[in-house]
Amino acid sequence: MLSLESTSSRMSNLARQELYFGRFYSLDEILAGIEAVTKRRTPVPRQRYFQATQIAVTVLGPLNGFTLDRSRLAC
Repeated sequence: MLSLESTSSRMSNLARQELYFGRFYSLDEILAGIEAVTKRRTPVPRQRYFQATQIAVTVLGPLNGFTLDRSRLAC
């Protein structure tokens, strides 16, 4: 979505989509594809790449009592 902010980024995005896919995907199509990804549909990559013992988190800004423990990072 950030790639749509400038004219040159938008044109690069259009050219890339044409070269890779032979068509232009609208922002709505891209967002629908992202929203379609669920925990149930991605068990192998999730288990392979996201291991709770190796996840790091950085929180920036006022925490206002926010706490995070490793059990909440389980994939």
